[in-house]
Amino acid sequence: MTTVLLLDDAAPVSELLADELRRRGGYDVIALASVEALEAADLPPLDIALVDLSFPNSPKSGLDALLLLHRRSAQTRLVVLTQGDDWVADLLRDAWEAVPLASVASKSGSIASLLALVAQVERDGTAPLDPVLRPLLPEQRSPLRSAEAYGRLVQHLGHAKLWRALIEEDGEPTYRALSRATGLSVNTVRNYREQLLGELALHGLDNPSMREMKVFARRCRPLLEPHLRAKLDRRGRS
Repeated sequence: MTTVLLLDDAAPVSELLADELRRRGGYDVIALASVEALEAADLPPLDIALVDLSFPNSPKSGLDALLLLHRRSAQTRLVVLTQGDDWVADLLRDAWEAVPLASVASKSGSIASLLALVAQVERDGTAPLDPVLRPLLPEQRSPLRSAEAYGRLVQHLGHAKLWRALIEEDGEPTYRALSRATGLSVNTVRNYREQLLGELALHGLDNPSMREMKVFARRCRPLLEPHLRAKLDRRGRS
């Protein structure tokens, strides 16, 4: 029997969908409500995972879950399940370009259309993107925005310190505030930002402010994190 993971914090929708997948699709469905529950779960091999992007009550997002699932089992076919609201559009594109998604489905579609999409993913490995969400995504994935490519945004320890401070800074990310958080001089923080402008342009950030870099850093934290740890842990070992 095909095993499907449903990761969604909207309980009424999740319960209804899980029941329909079991009853009409004949799937073995595991339903979880948070990324933290996924991290703690001892799951059997998964054939398909339907993953929501938004978890408002958690510091983690569906991008964390997708990357975790892909690391655990590259054979699991990953499908994003989302409303496609404007505020998750950037996160959807991040996931689409960084993770080998099998498809993207809209929660606004019918149960029948979602069941058909899951059946096609089960049969063919992929399925066409939901037409409602297609306009939010580029025609082709850019290799410059793969998960590995985020390493170009963390070229050395100083960059790692800057990104870590942007992720963790609760207040306004001024140069002075970032200088205090990193232990770097204000001029060094400015220089590091300048060094990153070319790479940031590949992510749609044209001469971004520090506030815009903070928004990007927090949204893309799951993709930046492995590269930050590599640089910061190396410092601790030296």
